Amino acid sequence: MAAAGIRIEPVATGVNLMEFPDRASASAAAAGMMAQSMQACLDQQVRCSIVVSGGSTPGQCFDCLSGMPMDWSNTTIVPSDERWVPATHPDSNEGMIRERLLVGRAASGRILHLFREGLEINAAASLVSKELDALDKPFACTLLGMGPDGHFASLFPDFFQLPQALDPENEQSCLVVQTAGSPHLRLSLSLSILLDSLHTILLIFGAEKRRVVEAAAAGETRYPVTSLFRYQKRPLTVVWAP
Repeated sequence: MAAAGIRIEPVATGVNLMEFPDRASASAAAAGMMAQSMQACLDQQVRCSIVVSGGSTPGQCFDCLSGMPMDWSNTTIVPSDERWVPATHPDSNEGMIRERLLVGRAASGRILHLFREGLEINAAASLVSKELDALDKPFACTLLGMGPDGHFASLFPDFFQLPQALDPENEQSCLVVQTAGSPHLRLSLSLSILLDSLHTILLIFGAEKRRVVEAAAAGETRYPVTSLFRYQKRPLTVVWAP
């Protein structure tokens, strides 16, 4: 996990920022931390579950993680959010996860689908919530990304139910999300279930996202990610590269 030029500094109570010189080394470090958490969990119990983000940021991390030798057949991978499109659609997070993570040694891993063919989206949200609640928890680890607007998963600043989604006491694990900026309806895990992880890793790239993280860690309330820092009770590591 060590890399030339690595620097670690606290950005908020219980939150460390790990700075790497390039995205490849940052991605490899995130994969190493995830594998360590997963193996520790599998050493203590038969199964483990992890949460992973979609989008372009985690691709290299998935490439590294997919080659890690562990019992993938007893591992469930949960997307943090999903556009309401099938896995064959180019905008699907599940499709990207299947292409970059569930290959090689990780090919036997099981994915919990958020999109459900033939179901109305609200019915799917209820079903996914029940299936999430039945998984072994806490999650071994959670890998999240973040947008320049401070959103994580699909918890966007303009989501009209954002206060409910960011309520750490909310019992609803999966929410339907509709925002003006997205052409697709989405399903997203709520903050309350995302917090139920032994280790959360926020993988971000670029100066703009670092500024957002530092502002959120200082308590800037306009960013959804501020709630992730505020309510986190277990280790949270921000992994950053330019």
